[in-house]
Amino acid sequence: MVSGDQISESAFIFGTLAVSSAAKYAFGAYTRWQKLQRFELVGHVTALNLFPVKSCGGISVQRALCSRLGLKVQGVTDRHWMVTRPNGDFLSQRQAPKMSLLKVSIHGDQVFIDGPGVPTLKVPINPPVIPSQVKTCRVWECRTEGLDCGQEAADWVSSFLGLEGLRLLFSAPGMHKRESSDEFKPWGNPALLGDQAAYSDFGAYMLLSDESLGFLNTKLSKPVSMRNFRPNIVVSAKEAFDEDSWHEIKIGDTAFMRMLDPCTRCTMTTVNGEVGEKSKDREPLATLKRVRCFPTYGESPIFGVNCAVDVEGQINVGDQVYALRK
Repeated sequence: MVSGDQISESAFIFGTLAVSSAAKYAFGAYTRWQKLQRFELVGHVTALNLFPVKSCGGISVQRALCSRLGLKVQGVTDRHWMVTRPNGDFLSQRQAPKMSLLKVSIHGDQVFIDGPGVPTLKVPINPPVIPSQVKTCRVWECRTEGLDCGQEAADWVSSFLGLEGLRLLFSAPGMHKRESSDEFKPWGNPALLGDQAAYSDFGAYMLLSDESLGFLNTKLSKPVSMRNFRPNIVVSAKEAFDEDSWHEIKIGDTAFMRMLDPCTRCTMTTVNGEVGEKSKDREPLATLKRVRCFPTYGESPIFGVNCAVDVEGQINVGDQVYALRK
């Protein structure tokens, strides 16, 4: 039989724990509120770009879910399809600039891939995961996996790009995703465990400001567009390269992102997406090397910032962007 003293003691312990929990919650809420007060308005979103198939054409959207694995629209997440070579390594515009001619669109429960002079390739957004069709693949030095989209898709991309043995893979829900923190970077990797991506080069997002592109174009004899740099989120900022100084950002009412590191640039920026060829003068990369190289990052110029999501949420073109600076 439980005594009155035992009941009183239990009630006291419960009350103490409840007060302690409430105090911790209140302290945490106050700390978060204090942090939010340090965020400053730095600009607004001017464009959102979804790239379902790595290195192929993008889709400009007005609204998207800012998910941990990338922008998501109509069940399609950024860079969740990828073309691979016979050895499983990813193929990009670096080796096959004609990939820039491939246009991707969403139609119901299918993704359409279109190229000049060829019939449309249609692949399902949610194909069944058959274990025997799961293949090992690689993005840079990180090994991962993908669901093979079948022989028709393989023949289609191989024929269009004029390369033998290519495959089209899909990172289906529940399949292995790459940990960004596993990638080696000479200047240090700021990604945290849990910062994941399917087939993007590093983080699940890349952000760039209109002002940074505007600055670059003042140095070029022939201006280029955002298409050369493939950012997911484009922001109108206070000044060129302001994004380099941001540590965390809040977009709209709910989405919070953490800036990882500057995006180092390569020959892919030289691809002219209108003709599917690299520029003969190596622009805009040559100019970027002249104006945006820093000792920390070696010989690769930086332009734009890789990002990871801490709090998911819907974001829209026109949303205000607030930043906590480094």
